[in-house]
Amino acid sequence: MSKYGIRFNSKPIEKSDAAVPQIILARMHELKIQGCEIIIYILNQVGDDIYHAIKFFGNIKLGMVTQCTRYERLVSNSDNHKMDMYIQNLAQKFNAKLGGVNQLVSLIHPLMLSSARSDVFMFFGIDCTHITCSHERPSIAAIIGSRDSTSTQYASRLVKQFSPKGKITLEIVKDLHMPVGELLHEFFNYNSYLPNKLVFYRAGIDNGSFQKVLDHELRAIKRACTDLYGYNQLPQICFIIVKKRHNIRFFHWNKKSNQTNNIQPGTITDTDFVSPNGFDFYLNSHATIQGTSRPILYQVLYDEIGFTSDDIQQLTYYLCHTVARCTKSTAVPAPVHYATYCVARGLSLDYEGQIANEQQSIAVSEFDEALFDENVIVTLDDVQTIKIDFNPLIENTMWFA
Repeated sequence: MSKYGIRFNSKPIEKSDAAVPQIILARMHELKIQGCEIIIYILNQVGDDIYHAIKFFGNIKLGMVTQCTRYERLVSNSDNHKMDMYIQNLAQKFNAKLGGVNQLVSLIHPLMLSSARSDVFMFFGIDCTHITCSHERPSIAAIIGSRDSTSTQYASRLVKQFSPKGKITLEIVKDLHMPVGELLHEFFNYNSYLPNKLVFYRAGIDNGSFQKVLDHELRAIKRACTDLYGYNQLPQICFIIVKKRHNIRFFHWNKKSNQTNNIQPGTITDTDFVSPNGFDFYLNSHATIQGTSRPILYQVLYDEIGFTSDDIQQLTYYLCHTVARCTKSTAVPAPVHYATYCVARGLSLDYEGQIANEQQSIAVSEFDEALFDENVIVTLDDVQTIKIDFNPLIENTMWFA
């Protein structure tokens, strides 16, 4: 990797018995004592359990930045052009995880009409899983918040939510005031001042849960602000639902060829196909390499900031260009992109719990109709929450990049 500009203090090649996680843990501990900043693992013919162990040891136990890649991926990208792209992608991940900035996108233009020069924005992304729960298979909720004025650095908080055994978890994140308050604290610790405008992008909510979101999550956010800001002026809040799953598709019709093509990145649809009573819009923010492009539906549930349609549409599109590992725009804005990724990785971080409950997990994986009664209503009072505690050295880094 040195020829691609990645310098190492010593030869990094070392072999280990991947079948024994405790050997991996012991060697990671030795490397941490030696002052190693990042450990790169090339995994060859090993199962997901080894990957999960590495991430658990690095993120939870020791506070070491880790990057995994599979040997077969290196082989399949062995020609120069493919290898250049692959190493570039790895380097972007290294840089973000170590606190670097890969690219900057100025948000001045979409914010200048709805804000003053003295305004400080903080962006949040929220997502959670929707599964049949038990104490062996909790739902994972991820809350992501920007840390700096450039909105390139983010911190995360992950929470396990336990519904009664065999019940589908609620879409609502319980006790949201706690992770939001911690992320606001982190913003203050990083910048020495607090934001006065908060923008939330919330994924994983259907139309029937909008009022629950306003009653519980928005109230929890305001509680976090009241607890932290005290008698100072409270920040203004904008809360936006991000809906990925819907049946609407848009096409561009070429008169000359009499054919339809995918619409271009940046295309906005905010008339005819949206609710006449809501603040909704469809945004196709990314280029579709193959297949049919799927725009994302954004529904503004609550807005104290006073965004115009153009403001929030441009802001959302700009944030789709700020994902650390991507050089092009993504389907959703960076905060919710990171939140969705953290949710997917959340269960792998419960490595010790998976080992301790291996037999129970096998039993739970077989759906038991006797445990599932869709007529039983689950309330927030029935849900238990446990924060996933990261090592302090990792908690406020972009481990998810």
